[in-house]
Amino acid sequence: MGNGARWGRAWVAAGLVMLGLVALPGGPAGAQAGPRAGTQAGAQAGTQAGTQAGVRNVAPATQPVTLRILSVECASACDATGIEAAGMGPPDFYAILSIGSESKTTPVVPDKAQVFIPEGWTLTTQVSTSLPSVDLAVRIMDEDPDTDPNGDDLADASRRSGDSAARFTLDLVDGSLSGDLTDPTGCTTGGGDGHPVQVCYDIRPYTFEDSDGDSFTDYAEHRGLDFNDDGTIDLHLEQWADPRRRDLFVEIDWMAGLAPQSGVLAAVEQVFSNAPITNPATGGQGLALHLLPDEQLPYGETLRFDDTRDPGPADDFDDLKSGRSDQTCAHGGEDGHFGTPADRTSPECDRILLFKRLHFRYGIFINGLTPPTVPGPAGTPVPNTISGRAELDDRGGNDFVVSLGRLGAAVDLGRFGGRAKAEQATLLHELGHTFGLGHGGRTDNGTADRINCKPNYLSVMNYPLQFATVATLPAGEHLDPNRPLDFQRLNNVQTLNEAALDETALPGVSGAGTRRIIWGGNGAGRWFHAPANGRINWKVDFLPNGDLKLEPSVAVDLNHLTMFSECDVPSAGQQLVSNPDWDRLVYNFTNSPYFSDGVHGPAPEEIDAEDLQRLAAADLNVAKSVDKGDARPGDELTYKITTGNAGPSTATTVAITDTPPTGQDITRTLADLPAGRRAEESVTYTVPCTVTDGQVLTNRVTVTGRDSSGRPEPEWLLGDNAATAATTAHIPGMSVAVEGTAAAGAGETLTYTVTYRNTGSAPATGVVVTLDAPADVSPRTLRQEVGTVAAGATGTARFAVRTSLLTGGGTAVTVRASAAYGGAGGCVYPAASATATSTVTEQPPGRDPRPPALWLLHTGQVPAELLARVQATDTRFDGADGSAPDGLLSVAEVRRVLTLPVTPPALLRAELLAIYLNLGERRINASTRIESLTATKLGTANVAAAARHGQATLELPASPGNLLRYTTAQTLLASINLNLSTRY
Repeated sequence: MGNGARWGRAWVAAGLVMLGLVALPGGPAGAQAGPRAGTQAGAQAGTQAGTQAGVRNVAPATQPVTLRILSVECASACDATGIEAAGMGPPDFYAILSIGSESKTTPVVPDKAQVFIPEGWTLTTQVSTSLPSVDLAVRIMDEDPDTDPNGDDLADASRRSGDSAARFTLDLVDGSLSGDLTDPTGCTTGGGDGHPVQVCYDIRPYTFEDSDGDSFTDYAEHRGLDFNDDGTIDLHLEQWADPRRRDLFVEIDWMAGLAPQSGVLAAVEQVFSNAPITNPATGGQGLALHLLPDEQLPYGETLRFDDTRDPGPADDFDDLKSGRSDQTCAHGGEDGHFGTPADRTSPECDRILLFKRLHFRYGIFINGLTPPTVPGPAGTPVPNTISGRAELDDRGGNDFVVSLGRLGAAVDLGRFGGRAKAEQATLLHELGHTFGLGHGGRTDNGTADRINCKPNYLSVMNYPLQFATVATLPAGEHLDPNRPLDFQRLNNVQTLNEAALDETALPGVSGAGTRRIIWGGNGAGRWFHAPANGRINWKVDFLPNGDLKLEPSVAVDLNHLTMFSECDVPSAGQQLVSNPDWDRLVYNFTNSPYFSDGVHGPAPEEIDAEDLQRLAAADLNVAKSVDKGDARPGDELTYKITTGNAGPSTATTVAITDTPPTGQDITRTLADLPAGRRAEESVTYTVPCTVTDGQVLTNRVTVTGRDSSGRPEPEWLLGDNAATAATTAHIPGMSVAVEGTAAAGAGETLTYTVTYRNTGSAPATGVVVTLDAPADVSPRTLRQEVGTVAAGATGTARFAVRTSLLTGGGTAVTVRASAAYGGAGGCVYPAASATATSTVTEQPPGRDPRPPALWLLHTGQVPAELLARVQATDTRFDGADGSAPDGLLSVAEVRRVLTLPVTPPALLRAELLAIYLNLGERRINASTRIESLTATKLGTANVAAAARHGQATLELPASPGNLLRYTTAQTLLASINLNLSTRY
């Protein structure tokens, strides 16, 4: 087995170990791939995408083969005892070199020592790549004088008998050698015939030689790869590879209906072909990027591209690339799409795909990415329109997607150079991430620079320069008209210190030439541009005469660009470094942590429809303020409304609608707003009495409009189209609590304490506290005027009442306390109230009631408390002595009622008063039972009932018709006072 075969199998085994595999499945042999199996990839791509990459490299017709002699050494004596005749001295060697049919006789090296290193003993010739191998031969000759009849001597360089020439065969497929030499830098030593010599050789290309340093051997780039050493090429790299330039391979698949537009792949390949890269070994310029269109995949609305793998089929990137289980190769079924269909059906499928996994990046043109929706303004879901995703690590990546289907449905890509240019830019951008470039390029320490929107970073990796927009956007848009489809190639662009920018320096950004510099400006809602080779007024401010104001040190947050979601974050004071991209690309992605299938890492955010709409839309915004943060009913609130346009387009048909806390909307039409302009309006609102304390009165305003082309503002820019201003309303509130005597006898005093508190945050005015008592309680209503109660203040009011002596024991007496109040603006609020309940108690009666005459004799002993109890029960006796009623019962008034009554009404009044006096001194109780014919006839079963019958009788006129009733009532009460009808 030749060295080439050993190398091929050792290489595959090493690759398997690196991938974590222990063995390759043998499986049944599939259909023979044939000598040009790789060329089927283009055919699979279809009419449109099959020609995307432009004119491919044509497989070389020849390849160079070099045979060089490194040294020659006599293996025996190099004098008259050896190859030379006696007295002739050291030999004069030369060589005859042969490669195929081409031969060369080298110069003579005279009289050398035992070992010598010849110069110029080299033969290089072009050998047809159609040949599987070529024969090489070396003869070492000793030049003798012309007088020597035997001519020049032939040294023995071979151990074979009968042939002194060293002969070997070079396998032109894998570089292995057979014959006398099996190592391209080895030696042969004679021993078969004659005088032996050892000859050491350098035969190129070596088996592992990689002249352009792209990790593909020269043999692979000339001939392709024969993995099983059967003489048939299993993977044809030679149809694309360029032996003089670094080759970079990317397989491109696409969903149905989403094939790359014509010329897209060729345009991106041309970018790499023009790269400022020189191969030091070959002198070849640029890089040979091969975007290989392969096959169409099933359509899906969205596709997942992250480290999560969904259970369904073909719903994530890894399903489409690698399939599931061990089914990528046709041995067990086919459901992955990495590699060509011919690769996956080849008997050498495992080896082919392993090789491609180590060297080929893989990308898919898809419709959209999962999740299908993302949070929009105010959290409202909107379609996910992100333009692409790629693996990004400091050590590169190998997988990416271009997802312009949903974006193209949401945005008119014609305004951004068209679909093809959008695909070119996005493809180059995502490829850049796999080569280790961040949105700010790559730093000196070898890490991806993730600072986006740097004005001095002139690369398609930079958001403002990704899409070609200048030619199609309205005039005046601040973009770079000379933006090429390229990475950063300038290597002397100055660093920008945002904290100290020199506006007087010339040029503004050194090395950027005639390009235009684009920057934000502390998030001012617009962007600016200026020629890179002139002074730049970063602050965009002016002198009184209108000239730009240039200062030696200003601070501007240059990359705070509100048009792009990833740059719409303040980042003042950064050092914005601009490094060239091309000499920092990471070619080998196998060291990346995302190299393994199914691992993609946290991909960077990318431009989506929202970003592109911001580039071309009128971006209206509105702000609102109010003159009072706190107010009371009757206050007038004045709202200031400021409408602005963050641009870049002029806003037309601008209208604001103000919605007050209550009442009808107010709509006003504004004049057109150019980018960066503002307009102010004001409205008023009077706080009503109906507000509640602490209520937030929210006044809302919304703004609508269109851009200069008449298109409405896109949905995802509406997040700042509404604003609110809030005022907190303050009104009084009142709480009431009442506590009183828990229990007392009939006629005794019940006292109540009413506690009131202003629970609101504004003063309560006109506060009146009232106590309302039920029937048989005197007085029935009590009032106390409090006036104004401050917010949070507390006060008390005290009230006293007496129950009627006719109230039976166990009766519950419930009083209601209330506080009426008002507030600012003449507002009146519902009164607060509370209740308290007392219980009337009853003690055993003395059982010794007195008649009126006896009470008359004892009037001097009647205490004031007893008089008060009678007055609380019945006020008819107040003023009986002819005095003016004053609410108090006196002894004189009692005597007058009890003195010599002769008329029926007077007799009844005297008996009724005596009943009250007996009740007040607890001689009898209201519930004391009575029994008599009169009581039975009148249905009065107790003292209280009899007294009430007497009260009702006294309300009747003292007419002859009522004489009987008066007499009967007087008799009923007299039997009680005489203790005749009472039953204890």
